[in-house]
Amino acid sequence: MQKKAGTGKRIAAVICLIVVAVGLYFVWRWAVPTPVAGQKTLTVEIVHGDGSRRSFPITTQEEFLGRALVEAGLVVDDQGDYKLYIQTADGETADSAKQEWWCLTKGGEPVNTGADSTPIADGERYELTLTVGY
Repeated sequence: MQKKAGTGKRIAAVICLIVVAVGLYFVWRWAVPTPVAGQKTLTVEIVHGDGSRRSFPITTQEEFLGRALVEAGLVVDDQGDYKLYIQTADGETADSAKQEWWCLTKGGEPVNTGADSTPIADGERYELTLTVGY
């Protein structure tokens, strides 16, 4: 009985795909920060639309930033399709008609996760800045 042409190539391609998928999984596990249990103190600075700034120390047992912000009363928990949607921070509400939104940064650098999936550790500093324009 004769093999169909290309069967060996297909098997090799499937094996390569599996190896790549496993490799990507381990890279993802290595790169994703893990939450820290226990009490932590962090600072959240809110930069309002008029440029004024207010700094808030937060002491929490929460492991993720979103719940800590809600627990501290700094943001209103406007649940969106992707968990916490920050529309109001420190009493100021972003106006979507003006393309306003709250930008989350950590130590001045962009955060690549949503507030609900951003793990926190003791001593960290975050900023919420009212930003205009998508």
